[in-house]
Amino acid sequence: MAGPERIEWRRSFPSRALVSLAWYVLSASLAVGLVRGFFADEPDVLPSGANNPLADLPMWTVALAAVGATPFVLAVVRRPRVGANHFALTLRPGWVRTLVLPWSRVAQVALMDVGGERYLLVRLRAGLDRTGTNPGWLDQNVVRELSKTPSKRARGFDVAVRLRDFTGTSGGQLAALAAFAPDQVLIANHLPL
Repeated sequence: MAGPERIEWRRSFPSRALVSLAWYVLSASLAVGLVRGFFADEPDVLPSGANNPLADLPMWTVALAAVGATPFVLAVVRRPRVGANHFALTLRPGWVRTLVLPWSRVAQVALMDVGGERYLLVRLRAGLDRTGTNPGWLDQNVVRELSKTPSKRARGFDVAVRLRDFTGTSGGQLAALAAFAPDQVLIANHLPL
C-alpha cells in the first residue's frame, strides 16, 4: 500500500509459516496419539483408592499441544510488516509486536544478503532519545539468527526482517522507504546486482 502520507510493503503468501504450522500439527498429533495409545486404558482410580495421575496424561497432552500451537498460529495470522511515514519506520519482525522507530533514532537501513537469504536490517542510534518502541529480545530473533552465521556483515544491527516475507523488488522497496527517510539516515543496498 502506498500513498502520499505513508507506505507499507505488500506481504507475500505465508507459505513458510503454514509449513511450520503443518509440521507442528503433525508432530503434536503423533505425540498425542502415542500418549493416548500408551495411557488410554489406565484406570481412573488405583487399587489403593488414590487417583491415578497417568489416567489424566492424555488430556494434559492434548492441552499442552493446543497451547504449543499458539506461536505457530500467530505466525500465520500476524505476519512480518514494514511500513513508513514521515515520522517513523514501522516494523514487525515476527509475530510478537509492531515496533515504531522514529526516524530520529534510526541510523541506517540496509538491504543485505547473508547466507543466501536477503534481509532488511536497521541500526538504531545510541543516545538519550528513547522515543518509540525499543526492540526487545523477541523482536530480535532474526538478528540473533544472523549472528550465528559465519558472515559477520550483519553485526551491529538492532532489528532485521526477512525479505522473502514480502512481494516486490528489493530495489523498489528500499526506494519507497528512502522517500520517507530524512537525510541523516544512511540508506544502503548491499545486495548483489
